Amino acid sequence: MNSAVKIALAGAMSIASFSGVALAQTADPMVDATTTTNSTAAMTDGVSIIRLDSLDNDQGRQEHTRLEKMVNDQAAMSKAQSDVSADPAVGEALKAQSIEATNVISVETAANGGKIVYVR
Repeated sequence: MNSAVKIALAGAMSIASFSGVALAQTADPMVDATTTTNSTAAMTDGVSIIRLDSLDNDQGRQEHTRLEKMVNDQAAMSKAQSDVSADPAVGEALKAQSIEATNVISVETAANGGKIVYVR
C-alpha cells in the first residue's frame, strides 16, 4: 500500500507542474503548490519536497503516521541525513526552499527517477 501511495503522490506532483492551464479551467479554486514559497509541496530539478503537516488529512493519514514514527527513530533520521548528503540535487532543492537538512525525515526515489523528500 505504501508504494501505491508513493506512486500516486509522485504522479500527482509531476502532473501538477504540467497542468497549469487545466487548473485555471476547473470549477474548484486550486493553487499550484509548486510555485509558492510557503507551500506544502515543492518541486525543484526533479526533487519533490513534501511537508509532513500537508499529509495530516484523510488521504495522507497512513503516510503521515509512518513518517511521524520515523521522526522519533534516530536510525531513520540518520539515514535521511546521509541520503541528503549523497545527492547534491536534494541538497540544492532544500537550500532553495530554505529547509535545513536536519528537518529531512525521509528521501525516496519516485517512479520517474526523481526524489521525494519528506520534511518536518
